Amino acid sequence: MSYQVIARRCRPETFEEVIGQPHAVRTLQNAIRLGRIAHAYLFSGARGVGKTSVARIMAKALNCEKGPTPTPCNQCSNCREISHTNSVDVIEIDGASNRGIESIRELRETARYRPAKGRYKVYIIDEVHQLSVDAFNALLKILEEPPAHVIFIFATTEPHKIPATVLSRCQRFDFRRLSLQLIVEHLKRIVSQEGADFSDSIFYAIAREADGGMRDAQSLLEQLLAFRGDDLAESEILDILGVIDRQSVMRTAEAVIAGDAGACLDIAADVYRRGLDSRRFCQHLCDHFRNLLFVALSPGAETRGDLPRDEMELLRKLAAKTSVESLHVYFQILLRGEEDIRRSSMPKITLEMLLLRMAGLPRIESIDLLLEKISTLEQALTSGQPAAACVVSESRRRFGTEERGENRAERGEQRVASDSTASPSRPEAEFSGQPESPGPANETFAHPDGAPPSPERAIADWHMFVAFLETRNPILWAKVSHCTARVSGEAIELEVPEIFESSTSGPEFVKKLEEASQAFFGAGFQWVVTKKKPSAVPRGPAAKAGNPPKASGAKQLVSHPAVQQAIEILGAELVEVKPATTGPPEGRKK
Repeated sequence: MSYQVIARRCRPETFEEVIGQPHAVRTLQNAIRLGRIAHAYLFSGARGVGKTSVARIMAKALNCEKGPTPTPCNQCSNCREISHTNSVDVIEIDGASNRGIESIRELRETARYRPAKGRYKVYIIDEVHQLSVDAFNALLKILEEPPAHVIFIFATTEPHKIPATVLSRCQRFDFRRLSLQLIVEHLKRIVSQEGADFSDSIFYAIAREADGGMRDAQSLLEQLLAFRGDDLAESEILDILGVIDRQSVMRTAEAVIAGDAGACLDIAADVYRRGLDSRRFCQHLCDHFRNLLFVALSPGAETRGDLPRDEMELLRKLAAKTSVESLHVYFQILLRGEEDIRRSSMPKITLEMLLLRMAGLPRIESIDLLLEKISTLEQALTSGQPAAACVVSESRRRFGTEERGENRAERGEQRVASDSTASPSRPEAEFSGQPESPGPANETFAHPDGAPPSPERAIADWHMFVAFLETRNPILWAKVSHCTARVSGEAIELEVPEIFESSTSGPEFVKKLEEASQAFFGAGFQWVVTKKKPSAVPRGPAAKAGNPPKASGAKQLVSHPAVQQAIEILGAELVEVKPATTGPPEGRKK
């Protein structure tokens, strides 16, 4: 007898041998056991999931000499003839080659005659959606009221192409794609029967390539058994099959997350050299980043059923090197890239550009994390703890030690140290106030040299006073931080910009200044509020002897020490936003 391939030799012969379709098997067995056999069934689903095999088992269960029974014997003449597809009572029709109305007329004529040996005459029409519209119309009458001895079983991969009038006359069963684990276990049983041995990675590679279809997996295994040998490495075996190995996918993900553009180009060139489909490779990358996202969202979850345990460990380690937000962006880029590769006439270059774009993306942090870091900075300014050290310790606690984070932390700590040594004034912890509104405080400012508070001392430590206002009274701080202060006799003269002139002209503003200076310096001082001169840049000798030119509001806000620390620690970047111009072009030219 000639050799029979695995896909035919390992075909299920009973309902118990069917893999991955418990809903359909149980319903059909109960229908046979209870005598509730319908006259028409529709089996829909992807290729290679067992539709035709279940249809033949159903025919054997109905025509078995010991039946009808949910467990056909496979020993009687009827069962053997159906298994070998030479039964006169079970007619298998290919819908693609018999799609015309003449074929359906012939079917209607033969359906009137009773079966030759069995109880039922079973018509199995594969790919029934290929029938023409006229053929479906000719089938409707006999499908709705067939003879008692006729049963129709339709199989299709595209049920949406079947008219609703036909669907309403059938009991429909949607066959599911087989899980990765079910395919791997079944392949291992077949290999053990064949006397061969392969690693788990090869089984999982074949199962992924089969995409839920057992017949595709068995065909790849058949080819693998023909090429097997002791001198073949795993990568060579997968190359022979044209299957994308998992190592290439994981190396690509590691290169993307690490930002290694050179490694991404090398992998793309290797994929092209091995003759692998670029679109299929992109689909495997989509699946891999999907698994990474699941692991990142629930790092302590148990191992998923369709992934080996060692691969789960690798996914956890790789997910710890990036953020959930970055994985979301990577996945969205891959989804769009898969479509671009499918439509592109140069898939290799499209894949290269896709990988380079992903490798060039910076790490993305969540808004909640950024707000948490800003809150940590505010707490550091209030409690007196160095802000840079506080944020760096919080970042290390949440994300572990990273090279870029360490460098930023070192720069931030060096800056805080230089600021504290350069100024002879007291540290932040000595002038930070309570979160209430400004008022008299028990702790007042005391200069290290023991000198009493004076307007001269206030001007010397003006930047510390402004930082104190930021935590105690943000509204007052927003106005004072844009003003210029100088000593005027026994008082402090405060030049206010024109934009704040109306809100600082009353006695309430002076009273708030006195209360704030009393809380910080221990002395209320006298305050003189004047309007800032229009010329912001002094000329002549006054420019050397007086205060330096006052910066604009935005620049002065950016130059604030707390803002500078936040920019350096968070790795922020200043962006100048220009106001949009409106009106016709002629107006803008004028």
